[in-house]
Amino acid sequence: MSFLRRRKNHEEMDIWPGFVDALSTVLLVFIFVLVGFISSQIYLSKIIFDKDSSLSDLRMKLSDVCTLLKSEQSKNSSLNEKNDDLVKQIVDLNNTINTLRGMLATEETARKETQKESLSLQEQIENLSQQLKNIMASLAAEQKTAEEQKQALERIRNENIKLSELSRMSMYRSEFFDKLQEIVSGRDGIKVVGDRFVFQAELFFESASDELSERGKAQVAELADVIKEIGSKIPDTIKWVLRVDGHTDSRPISGGKFVSNWELSSARAIAVVKYMVRRGIDPKRLVAAGFGEHQPIAPGKTDEDLAKNRRIEFKLDER
Repeated sequence: MSFLRRRKNHEEMDIWPGFVDALSTVLLVFIFVLVGFISSQIYLSKIIFDKDSSLSDLRMKLSDVCTLLKSEQSKNSSLNEKNDDLVKQIVDLNNTINTLRGMLATEETARKETQKESLSLQEQIENLSQQLKNIMASLAAEQKTAEEQKQALERIRNENIKLSELSRMSMYRSEFFDKLQEIVSGRDGIKVVGDRFVFQAELFFESASDELSERGKAQVAELADVIKEIGSKIPDTIKWVLRVDGHTDSRPISGGKFVSNWELSSARAIAVVKYMVRRGIDPKRLVAAGFGEHQPIAPGKTDEDLAKNRRIEFKLDER
């Protein structure tokens, strides 16, 4: 009896853990379902929120489209009004054109009548012109001989004037040569070549320099005095100048202020001319030219030949 009672109590105690396990399982399933339900609700809420936002954006765009449509309708209405005005203007212009065409037809008729009268007058003018040409031809034939004789005499007179000026210029050039020869006679580095006085460059400048030395200034001053004396005797009708030509030897320049012999020869000629102006020579009577090494008078390459080619030339010439 007591054994049966213990067995019964033992069976009652074995059922309870199973019940607890079953209840726990049910509870877990319920919690899982509840979590799934809540998650789906959150997901659906997000989707609904996104849809509401998209719907709000679409409503704003629809509002903008409606506003734009109203604006375009207003513009279209304005354009229709302008189109009506243009149609009216076109009608008025067509009426004006028709009126002008009528006036043009009237003017064309009058012009044709005037043209007929003009042609008649033109024929009369041409006849008179032909008569006038015949008369002028007769007069021209009579005057041609006299005009030709007059032109021939004018040419002869001009040639005589030129010959006279050339002769006088030659006389003054000879006087210039004589006086200059008196000054430079017996001096070294100075000689006459044709119609020019040739001075060695060393008489005026240091090597590769365009600054007149004191000796050079003295030489130029003497030349300026001769030019002033001769120039005061030459009439204003004779156009004369004193040419000052600079020449160098063929050796190239290395360094210094000049990049080539051309620049050096030009600078030296200009320096002489400027000093002559300071000595009272009218600038319009002076010409400066630089020839570099391109007009040598000694073809050799010796020191003596190179020294001959380094020179300043003076020539009294016509302008």
